[in-house]
Amino acid sequence: MNAQVNRDFATPAAGVRALVAEFGTLRVVLALAGLLARRPVRAARVWEGDMSDRIRRDIGLELLPRPRNYWDL
Repeated sequence: MNAQVNRDFATPAAGVRALVAEFGTLRVVLALAGLLARRPVRAARVWEGDMSDRIRRDIGLELLPRPRNYWDL
């Protein structure tokens, strides 16, 4: 069941009633229970070194300084 935003309903209760009329009470309850039981999705963390200098420049970030060569230490 794919839900689409529909602004035809005045209240959320009217939208739920329409879903129940179309799909049945059991499917709507199971879909809502599945949403409530699902684990929250954590956003993937982007580390500074993961983005190339080109992408950093395109989105307005400062470029990372060039790392020192190991033989220059």
